[in-house]
Amino acid sequence: MNELLSIMQESNTTNQEDLIFKLDQDRTWLLKNLDKGKWPEIRSELAELERKISKFIISVRENNVDI
Repeated sequence: MNELLSIMQESNTTNQEDLIFKLDQDRTWLLKNLDKGKWPEIRSELAELERKISKFIISVRENNVDI
């Protein structure tokens, strides 16, 4: 039973790391497109979203938080 729990936790950690990596890639893509001047009508909202995503990623990485 402990072995199964350990495998599940390891799998969750891997999935979490993969999700955070993908989220960071999307955040980077969003930031690059904002810097290129795309979506001027909603730029401020998207910039705020990018900042929140960035803070979330930093928090998860620094605190090793399970999501």
